[in-house]
Amino acid sequence: MLMTTTLAKQTLQQSPPNCLFTSETKMDSQNMSYNAGQAKGQAQEKASSMMDKASNVAQSAQDSMQQAGQQMQQKAQGAVDSVKSATGLNN
Repeated sequence: MLMTTTLAKQTLQQSPPNCLFTSETKMDSQNMSYNAGQAKGQAQEKASSMMDKASNVAQSAQDSMQQAGQQMQQKAQGAVDSVKSATGLNN
């Protein structure tokens, strides 16, 4: 009986309990899933931020082009008016 008890104790000490291994594996898997979710969220936020910046740049370029077009139109109209005035067609 004493030998059986000693043998059982040695067996328990030598083999890792399965529930501990499974628990650690589950925690590692949960940590990896959590970290993957965090990375995905950060990537989505960065992509959204970059899209916002690109949109702002495009809007700024559009505004600049519109302003330049208006200035050219005003200069062209001024030139037409000058020609009309110089040739007497302004009457």
